[in-house]
Amino acid sequence: MTTNRPVSRPQWHEGEEAMHQLLRVPEGANPTAPGLPMDYTPWMTQSPLMALGTVDRDGRVWTTVLGGQPGTTVPLARDVLKLTSLTHLTHQRGGKTAGTLGYDPALEALFSDDDGHIHRTNGEGQKSADQGRSHDGIVVRHKDGGRPAAGLVINLETRTRVKIAGRILGGAVLAEASEKNPVVDGAEGPAEVQVALAVDETLGNCPKYLNRKAVRPHAPSPVLAGDLLPLPPDAVRLIGRSDIFFISSRHGTESMDTNNRGGAPGFVRVQSNSDTDGVVLVYPEYSGNRLYQTLGNIKTDPAVGITFPDFETGDVLYLTGRAEVMVGADAATLITRSKLAVRVTVEAARFVKDGLPFRGRFLDQSPYNPPVRRLADESSGAGPRSADDVDEEGRPVGKARATLVSAQHLTPTISRYTFRLDAPSTAPSRAEFQHLPPWRAGQHITLDFSGTLDRGWSHMRDHDPGSLNDDYVRTFTISSPPVAVPEAPDAGAEQQGPLHGVEFSITVRRNGPVTSLLANWKPGSQLSAAVLGFGGEDEVRYAEEAKDPCVDDDIVVVAGGVGITPLITQAQPVLESGRRMRVLWSLQADDLLLAVDVLGRIDGLAAVTELFVTQTLDGRHDTELEIVRRLGAVVHTRRIGKGDVLDKSAEGKRRFYVCAGPGLRTSVLEWTSGEYVRFENFDY
Repeated sequence: MTTNRPVSRPQWHEGEEAMHQLLRVPEGANPTAPGLPMDYTPWMTQSPLMALGTVDRDGRVWTTVLGGQPGTTVPLARDVLKLTSLTHLTHQRGGKTAGTLGYDPALEALFSDDDGHIHRTNGEGQKSADQGRSHDGIVVRHKDGGRPAAGLVINLETRTRVKIAGRILGGAVLAEASEKNPVVDGAEGPAEVQVALAVDETLGNCPKYLNRKAVRPHAPSPVLAGDLLPLPPDAVRLIGRSDIFFISSRHGTESMDTNNRGGAPGFVRVQSNSDTDGVVLVYPEYSGNRLYQTLGNIKTDPAVGITFPDFETGDVLYLTGRAEVMVGADAATLITRSKLAVRVTVEAARFVKDGLPFRGRFLDQSPYNPPVRRLADESSGAGPRSADDVDEEGRPVGKARATLVSAQHLTPTISRYTFRLDAPSTAPSRAEFQHLPPWRAGQHITLDFSGTLDRGWSHMRDHDPGSLNDDYVRTFTISSPPVAVPEAPDAGAEQQGPLHGVEFSITVRRNGPVTSLLANWKPGSQLSAAVLGFGGEDEVRYAEEAKDPCVDDDIVVVAGGVGITPLITQAQPVLESGRRMRVLWSLQADDLLLAVDVLGRIDGLAAVTELFVTQTLDGRHDTELEIVRRLGAVVHTRRIGKGDVLDKSAEGKRRFYVCAGPGLRTSVLEWTSGEYVRFENFDY
């Protein structure tokens, strides 16, 4: 946001213009309103939280989040807001200012002079503007028009927020005077902070990535849990479970901006946290209003202040450092399936236990949240790994092209699709395709369908919110056996690569736009996708383990629905190895034809399989049940239980491999606690 702009100044500053040009944003007017429009003030009065950003005497940007109840922000005068919140006073230990205001670095920056000193009234009796009672505490008045600051007034229960930018005129931290005044005594105690903020500009923001929370006030009792780098483990865990953070940035000395970023828990990734590599965080930028005010500031000034609040515990992590905007190939090689990302190098931090003046109860997630995108080195090969894998727009070009050649609909919702592999279009990718090794049994393939399905940018799409950040990249287990590569290919094959023209199959349930696209395919029409690679080396792959002469443990496979697909290509090698294998397969009655197909295709598999049919049987599936029993499988008309999983093999002499939905997977992991368990992870 740009404050105090002369009439002749352009609507966007140079950093915002650079982002617009970089991302090909059409020219448009800046919707930011001057001052504080009266329409916003009634809503602000009812909003419980305000994030506030400012700069300390060392030039570092910090952010805090205050409030906890309606009335946190109220109009004080024309274009002036008063912010009121609980805080916690502590005495200065060893002459340091750190910790004076609840270890909150943003509040300390606001209430300290140029030398970093915070002055108390110590019983001189300041008058509260709204209560008229005598208080002891801290008072500050900033000269020269005030200290630059920005804020975000936010109501998470209604998913509403408004950005403000302006200047801190002054403030007070007040503790009610008494014979045992904790401030006068130099001990710790609760207090109230009041800040007067002159508003130069205001901008309402959309609700897209706000996860709903009911907020209530809480009297904090802050404890400094760490102020050194690298971050302590509890602080790293806080980042890992956070679904929101607040970020402040600046455009030199002209203006500041404070906003939030939200998503599913874990959307912020810790790239490094060590003495050698420093503390580096990465997060993807999701589809938004394309104003790019935060990123525009970062383009001209990398300084940022970030705060991670824990609404359940009141713990809070304050960070300050430098940010870098990553676009296109740079973003995609940093964090999977992202065309725009931010990398933050942390320069200082404070981790405070019970430091927030509020608590929050989770209500529900935003329907716009995309799945968590992991760092490229976390994704087991599921995403692009080098700049050659993506074009200048950040869209993967792939290591191969996969063209759909046939479809077999096994059940009303499950189908098997066969694709042919061909060389991709670009020269670097064609060269890589020539050396691309074939998949191994149990591996998956990652396909990018964005060239067909991506409809371009859109701000809001309430009828289909999940589609806005859908990258149309999907990972499917390959359900056809690996191909044999000739040791001495002919000249033509060598030029094109060993996988040219090779076919592979996937067996999938219809669920979402990609599988719906496949289900609606008509033979003879053209449908292809970019192949990003094969993966799954560290998940449910046991065919190669079965060949290990040093291991003779039983193999117990627990599958749910189409979770049987990793077994399809691995069952035969295991059965031929002589290792004992048990298969526990939970399946809906409507999907029994999948069991008929799989058990009928693999000799000997039915004899080691117990099928658990979870839907009510009404006679429509008698034929399928009879075929399954005749093939040799045991059929149960109930769910899988703990006794089924732990029966028939001795603890310490078995290995569990699980590929099922969250409910069954969680139960099996609880039942097999302490034993050898591998499970399919769909988080990539």
